[in-house]
Amino acid sequence: MRIQNVALLAFIGSFFLLIVFIALASYVLAAIGLYTMAKNRGIENAWIAWIPVVQLYILGRLIGTLPISSYEVPQPELVLPGLAVAGSVLSNVRLIGGLIGLASLVINLFALHKLYRIYRPDQATLYLVLSILLPFMGPVFLFIMRNDEPVVAD
Repeated sequence: MRIQNVALLAFIGSFFLLIVFIALASYVLAAIGLYTMAKNRGIENAWIAWIPVVQLYILGRLIGTLPISSYEVPQPELVLPGLAVAGSVLSNVRLIGGLIGLASLVINLFALHKLYRIYRPDQATLYLVLSILLPFMGPVFLFIMRNDEPVVAD
């Protein structure tokens, strides 16, 4: 009985360390990718790509505009981090927090798809689907695209 508890704790600890490693690696890959793309495009203060949530400002600057159907999101460089902060702050408010969190997720996915379309137009939809199904792949794609030249104008 005692050995089973130790084995279970070891398994849980190993799983936790794996999750922490994947999260840290994803953060670093996304930051490097966004930072390099921002530097290559001449965006000021590219270093803020290393700050969680604020790095969404860089994503917004990289995509320029964000059309969603017939609506265009105004200033995506402010809306993306703003929604993330609002979603976190209001996460405990049942309906409003959930709706803002959902809106943030959807707008972030549209922004990510637009970035993929700018740098890899032929693979943009595949990259987005893989980023949704395997969330750690989004940062990998950002890292892979970091030195690419934009193919499509934003």
